[in-house]
Amino acid sequence: MPRSATIISGALSGLQSMLIDKGLEPAALGRQSGVPIDAWHDTHVEIPLCSFVEIYEQGAAMLDQPGIGWQTGPRLSLHDLGELGDALLTASTVGSALRTFERFIKFVQSETDLQLSVEDGVATLTYRILNPDIWPRRQDAEFTLSVLRELIRRGAGADWQPDLICFEHTSARPLSIWAETAGGFCLFDCETNALSFPERVLSAPMPREVEDGHRNALASLSQALASRSHTKSLTARTRTAIYEGLGSGASDQEAVARRLGLSRRSLHRHLGEEGLRFSTLLEDCRYRIARHALVDTSHSLAQIACELDYSDQTAFERAFKRKTGITPKQYRLSYSRTPAR
Repeated sequence: MPRSATIISGALSGLQSMLIDKGLEPAALGRQSGVPIDAWHDTHVEIPLCSFVEIYEQGAAMLDQPGIGWQTGPRLSLHDLGELGDALLTASTVGSALRTFERFIKFVQSETDLQLSVEDGVATLTYRILNPDIWPRRQDAEFTLSVLRELIRRGAGADWQPDLICFEHTSARPLSIWAETAGGFCLFDCETNALSFPERVLSAPMPREVEDGHRNALASLSQALASRSHTKSLTARTRTAIYEGLGSGASDQEAVARRLGLSRRSLHRHLGEEGLRFSTLLEDCRYRIARHALVDTSHSLAQIACELDYSDQTAFERAFKRKTGITPKQYRLSYSRTPAR
């Protein structure tokens, strides 16, 4: 997947506020990360998602504040998210707001997956950047989960806390400090970033700035999102659909075609017209995630195989060696930045 993922500049407002409070010039830091100068004055500018992630990492290092992502989440104004922010501010319940965010997050941040699921009375909200080449992304994950927590608090109350917070990265601070900072039990080195809480929270009413604005906001977002999707090539949309399905058993050609609104034969034919085969795209997506997992996480080979929808660890090892000429274990020993398992 090319590094073409974008995010609207309004998402920078929380970081911009903190940098100014600390006496720093946001534009100067932004230049180092590839953030265009007009992004600090216009909330509707599309900037590279990799630049957004990088400026957060650089800001944390420059200020020596490893928790800057979590701290800037509450500073973000939903108004700065444009039409999506309008839709969130007019939702009637927490559940309606989260479903709206789930459906339309790609309107403000592309190549991203946000899902809300409910099982046995527990709601779980998961978030991840689909592009595995954008890493490290610790601050982005902490920032986004903090924003989602603040959104839920609009209905659940200012003191509300999730029961469990999960992060895909390793912790940069002791867990005891994290529990105190985040207000909930935290786990790290997880498969994705997530908040878990009782299902009943979804029914909590939200303060609404405009009583009848939600339906109009949804209609506008739907139209804009449909228009954007038609501008992407089938290859790009197929890659995104594969990334979304990996780890859940929904990355085969039949499932991906269904997600794209095509038949299996139509997907095969149209990809062929673009000079590609589905199997080639699938293996490339698997390799990109595997490379990241081996270098940047301590996940076991069996866990990585499961995350990539291989039948077992042996199948993963064979495919990886066929692609690189070395085994996953050898690759990890050569390049890993985390302890091997």
